[in-house]
Amino acid sequence: MTASVILPTYNEHETIVLLINEILAAVPDVDVLVVDDDSPDLTWSLIEQAFTGDSRVRVLRRIGRRGLPSALAEGTNQAKGEAVVWLDADGSMPAADIPALLAGLADADVAVGSRYAPGGRDARTSSFRIVTSWLINGFAALVLGGGVRDFTSGFIAARRPVLDRVPIRTDYVYGEYCIDFLHRAARAGFRIREVAYSCGERRGGETKTAPDIARFMRLGLGYVISIVRLRLG
Repeated sequence: MTASVILPTYNEHETIVLLINEILAAVPDVDVLVVDDDSPDLTWSLIEQAFTGDSRVRVLRRIGRRGLPSALAEGTNQAKGEAVVWLDADGSMPAADIPALLAGLADADVAVGSRYAPGGRDARTSSFRIVTSWLINGFAALVLGGGVRDFTSGFIAARRPVLDRVPIRTDYVYGEYCIDFLHRAARAGFRIREVAYSCGERRGGETKTAPDIARFMRLGLGYVISIVRLRLG
C-alpha cells in the first residue's frame, strides 16, 4: 500500500527538516507533502532548499489561507498515496511509529495513534494538559462511542476510500476536526483501530493550540461543545 504523509506547518523552522528526515528513514518510499500557511519564518523555503531533487518531498505554500483543518483537507486532496497519514510537524508524534499506524490498516480502514490504548502514554510535562486531555477524551468516548479512546489524537492513518467518503470538515477552529472525522467514520461503518504511541513535548517553536492555560481551557470547551453537537446531530 502506497502512503502519503501530510505535514501542516506554520513557523516550524526549528523542527521540520529533522522530522522529514525521520519520516523518510521510517518509510523510505513515502510521499511527504508539507502544507505551509506562508510561514513568516520561511519554513516552506527551508524545505525546498533542504530537499531539492528529492521527489518524495513536496511543498504546498498556501497564501491567504490558514488553519489546520483546511490545510489537512487541501493536503489530503493532493496526496498521492492509497493511505494518508496526518501528524503534527513539531516532533511530538514520533515518525518511527508511522509504520505501526500503516500496519494497523491491514485489518482496519482508519488507524489512530492513541495515548490511551494499552501501551500508549501521554508523556508531556504539563500535568494540567495531560489530565484535561484525558477528561475530554473520556467524555468523547462515553458520549460518542465507536471504540475510540483518543478522539483528539491528530495522529491518523486512513485509507483513501474513507477520506473520499468522510472528508475533513474545514469549518472547525482546531482539533475538533479530528473528533468529527473519527465519529463520522465510525458512523459510516468504517473499521477503526487504535495503535498505542507515546506523545511527547514539541521539540521547538511555540504551540499553536494553547500558548496559555486560558486559551487551552477555551479550546477544551470548544471540544466539549462539538462532542455534544455531534451526539445530538
